Amino acid sequence: MIKYKKYQNKNAKSAAYNKWYGRAVHELVEFDEFIGHMANHHCVFSEGTIKGVLIEMQSCLRELLLEGKAVRLDDLGIFAIGMETQGEEKASDFTAASIKGVRMNLYLGKRFLARNLFADAKFREADKYIGDGNYYDPEPEGGETAGTGDELPPDSNTGDQLPDVTISGDTTPGEGD
Repeated sequence: MIKYKKYQNKNAKSAAYNKWYGRAVHELVEFDEFIGHMANHHCVFSEGTIKGVLIEMQSCLRELLLEGKAVRLDDLGIFAIGMETQGEEKASDFTAASIKGVRMNLYLGKRFLARNLFADAKFREADKYIGDGNYYDPEPEGGETAGTGDELPPDSNTGDQLPDVTISGDTTPGEGD
């Protein structure tokens, strides 16, 4: 079940000013919890084996990305490095110094495309709306506080909560980078 909160766009410069939207609320599953979850899915591997494989995968994935390779993890998708660059007037002016940052791009595989996830998703409001659109009851069902602690920082352009990962399901590495 995917929980969401309603929010009102308060950016007066936006064409969507005062319109209402939904934002997914996430409960963070820590690494060891994820490993336990995997081990409990009728898996023949122990938690220690799963943890070791995933730790090694992280290390190797980072190494290969920094070598300029893209890595496909079956149906999950393709991981690749993208760059944030500064524009230059002439091609000859563009150098490595024009590169201001890198990010990890994830080009989603078929099982993880948004349209395929949406087909299987079920939704429920995380908190009940009370007031002017920016206040929610801090005690949702079950007494847990949703949307606190591990929320992702808002995107500076839209105000949406976005991870520091670019996710694209319908393109291939190299397109748009």
